[in-house]
Amino acid sequence: MKQQSARVYFQAGNYFLKRREFLSAINSYKDAIRLNQEYFKAYCNLGVAYKNLGLYKEAEVAFENAIKIKPHSGVAFNNLGNVYTSTGRFNEAKRFYRKAIAIYPKYQEAYYNLGQVCYFTGEEEKAIEMRVRLLKLRSKSRR
Repeated sequence: MKQQSARVYFQAGNYFLKRREFLSAINSYKDAIRLNQEYFKAYCNLGVAYKNLGLYKEAEVAFENAIKIKPHSGVAFNNLGNVYTSTGRFNEAKRFYRKAIAIYPKYQEAYYNLGQVCYFTGEEEKAIEMRVRLLKLRSKSRR
């Protein structure tokens, strides 16, 4: 019964997240997690909602909790990298984008994000390399 209720709260959180009603989304995801402490997707989406509100420390904690549950999730590492990018912690962001790519070598968003951070930090050659890899992945996925 708890699992079912947790899913209902999670779905409600998704509804609010899509409508950009971030506080309502946060409350729904927290309720889902209260009922299921191992709810990976709820932690990830909670982190997204926090990040969208500019609550970066809370987002960081949510993504770290997601990683504890699924330490081989490229999505969680990429999202944590996004929090670090948003807070100007570029070296940490690069480290997490690289982890996401190591877990899922075809992760287009992580290549894009890593390229952006490399550009921000003046690593233009590395940024171009990431853009080229991204373009190759996109062309392969269209075939």
